[in-house]
Amino acid sequence: MFDIAWSTIKNRKGGFIAAFIAVICGSAVITACGVLLMSGLLSGVAPERYAGATVMVGGQQTKDVSQNFDPHFPERVTVPASTAEQVSRVDGVEKVVRDRTVAMDLHKDDGSARGEPVRLDHPLYGHGWSSTALGPFELTEGSRPGSARETVLDAGLAREAGLKVGDTARLSVGTTPHVYRVVGLVDAPANGLDRQSAAFFTDAQATALSPRPDRLTAIGVLGEDGTDAGDLAGRIEDAVTGTDITTYTGDGIGDLEFLDVGASRGFLVPLSASFGGTALGVVIFVVSSTLGLVIHQRRRELAMLRAIAATPRQIHQLIGSEVLLVGVTGAVLGAAPGFLAAGLLRDAFAHVGVLPDDFELAFNPLPAVAAVLLTVLGARLAGFIAAFRIARIQPVEALSESEAEQEELGSTRKTVGVGLLLLGLVASIVLPLVIPGQVAIAGAGGSLVVLMVGSALISPVLVQAATRMLTPLFKRSRVSGFLAGANSSANARRLSSAVVPLALGTAMALMQLSMLNTVEATAEEQATTGVVSDYVLTSDTTGLSTDLTSKVRALDGVETVTPVARSQVLLNYIEIDKPASNPFSAQGLDARDLDRTLDLDVREGSMDKLRGDTVALSWIAADTARVDVGETADINLGDGVHKKLKVVAVYGNGLGFGDVTLPHRMLTEHTANQQDTALLVSAGSGGASPQVEAGLEKLAEGTPGLAVQSPQEFTAVQQGQFAQQSWTNLIANALLMLYVLIAVVNTLVMATTGRSREFAMLRLIGTSKRQTRRMMFLESWVVIVTAVVVGVAIAIPPAVGCALALTGQPIPYVQPLAWIGIIAFVTLLGWLSISLPTRSALRTRPIEAVYAGE
Repeated sequence: MFDIAWSTIKNRKGGFIAAFIAVICGSAVITACGVLLMSGLLSGVAPERYAGATVMVGGQQTKDVSQNFDPHFPERVTVPASTAEQVSRVDGVEKVVRDRTVAMDLHKDDGSARGEPVRLDHPLYGHGWSSTALGPFELTEGSRPGSARETVLDAGLAREAGLKVGDTARLSVGTTPHVYRVVGLVDAPANGLDRQSAAFFTDAQATALSPRPDRLTAIGVLGEDGTDAGDLAGRIEDAVTGTDITTYTGDGIGDLEFLDVGASRGFLVPLSASFGGTALGVVIFVVSSTLGLVIHQRRRELAMLRAIAATPRQIHQLIGSEVLLVGVTGAVLGAAPGFLAAGLLRDAFAHVGVLPDDFELAFNPLPAVAAVLLTVLGARLAGFIAAFRIARIQPVEALSESEAEQEELGSTRKTVGVGLLLLGLVASIVLPLVIPGQVAIAGAGGSLVVLMVGSALISPVLVQAATRMLTPLFKRSRVSGFLAGANSSANARRLSSAVVPLALGTAMALMQLSMLNTVEATAEEQATTGVVSDYVLTSDTTGLSTDLTSKVRALDGVETVTPVARSQVLLNYIEIDKPASNPFSAQGLDARDLDRTLDLDVREGSMDKLRGDTVALSWIAADTARVDVGETADINLGDGVHKKLKVVAVYGNGLGFGDVTLPHRMLTEHTANQQDTALLVSAGSGGASPQVEAGLEKLAEGTPGLAVQSPQEFTAVQQGQFAQQSWTNLIANALLMLYVLIAVVNTLVMATTGRSREFAMLRLIGTSKRQTRRMMFLESWVVIVTAVVVGVAIAIPPAVGCALALTGQPIPYVQPLAWIGIIAFVTLLGWLSISLPTRSALRTRPIEAVYAGE
């Protein structure tokens, strides 16, 4: 059977090339998703400052849940200082190093009290001198620090900043300045310092600078000669009690040293899993549509096979063999471009700042193998479904249908199609009303594929309806108009194969644009209207020191100061009878006189009660966790500390300010730097005051990194962060949209070139080239209008559902010009994909085209 299949493929290259392209591109998309998923599970970076350690001990940086992946804690999970003593007593440990890391900024010694910041290529961190043993770092000039006002810099930092031994280094922790004398320089360890710069102090000074002197960033272990790192790590885990720890060895130590790598993996795993599932569905859908059209164009040939005694089983075997030959070859060839596509996605994510620039993808054969298997299985299933009717019906009936399409769709197909449309409407609109929160967002977004499949099943009916509406307009062109109307009516199934991918591309583009615009516009509006203070203090350093709040409150004319700290938390809840944890953006506030600086649109409860073990939630977070005012929310703070907090308020402006609002002290105590993001300052009922502004400017002149902004300037910066989130979602869907565009062109070209014999027959009975081109122009409008109407129609319910789930309002934010642009692009793409192949087909002499493929 494979010999016959191969012969068929060689003699019908046109249709099978289209299927081949669909499979190649589909395999590439799935491979790219698989590479991102594997990178989220396996990728990492080599350690630098910890490169010489045998074992590193840190806090447990992930939460164990019964989901497909364990979410990462966004802040550094530290370990109690007392743990180092337990580790030191383990057999095989030669030396224990207590490491404390403090984020710092370097400023120019320009004679001013403020000191302009030095823009470094890498973030700067301060450490105790004893941690140099973990590199190990080698002292190449000067001496080790001997007092609290002395520091040793890594040589690369000294060169970049233009400092040498004996110079003064002005460093700051947040907005708190410190002045040190450079007493020495050290060379970086063998792996270099490509992701950081380092300054070393006495161990006592490092402890004093640390926001939590009773906690350690990590514990470094130098093992005795001949000690196996893995065995030592196991003994350490067994010996330590009273706290959860994780041990790291080899290249895995980089995960502890660089939290952004773990956070990146935590970003990639759910993204690639979700995107990969959607991509797989779209790929199977497109391949099925393409193979369906290929088999539809071969109805006459397959009917003849049935007439000469080919059994249904043999028909399925033939088509299955053809699909396997095309599918396996195309899927294998598509894997290589998939690796390239994954690299391009990585670069795009790095460009918008959601992945580190040096994040490396984990390349191995598994994504390619999975892509080949999934693509081939999907193609094989699609081939079976497409051949089901031609193999099942009687030979005489098959010959009859090969010349004229079956007029009515089967009742089963209609029922399933309508059922899927109803299911899609329920998932997109009803679900957000009944089960709000993140489940509603996921349901509304995923309903697009369900609606598309339902529309595809009844697409011949939709084409017939469009034809009836457009045929009267064709009468101006008597010959071409008559032919276009008759062809469209008689061949609705064929035209529907061209409509489906075009409608899918339209719907996906409109849906994604609408969702991104709704999120971005709502967040911007909430941020703009929510900040009601007169001034906002921010910093271009690591943050605002918490003691700055009292200094601002002491200024003449200042009435209210609200410190704002930002982080992320994990909200824990039960989803479908299973525990789930999801990250939510969080802010810490001082709730005193909050209404004078910030409007969160409180809908239930009161922010005045935000103190102690309490929390306020956005309505999205509250609905996701299914908690109301007075009930208890289960939360892990940024550093993993578990809290049961009483809900005191539910508010509306979660997109603009964060979905979880905690008491200021609670949140800052569980962040790495324990610093504020901004201070909101109100001058009282009179509004902005020259006296207050002058006082703030004077304070800024003597405070490193401090900037005085208007609320409008502050929210403009926030809008840039919203844009980054939008770009992230757009990039994630760009590859899939490109695949759909290729599928659109591929299918339309195949559908048009497959009619070469029909064009030749028309010309032999007297139709001119111009009339044939005009006929196809009119038919293209049937395809385009149907696709655009269907695409818009199935994009609206998910867009409305997402708006309901995100804003509580059923009206999504729509940019009319953008929608018009997408529709115009789809129209142009559809027209070119039909008109150009038509012109190409008409270049062949009619008598040659009639017998082509016979």
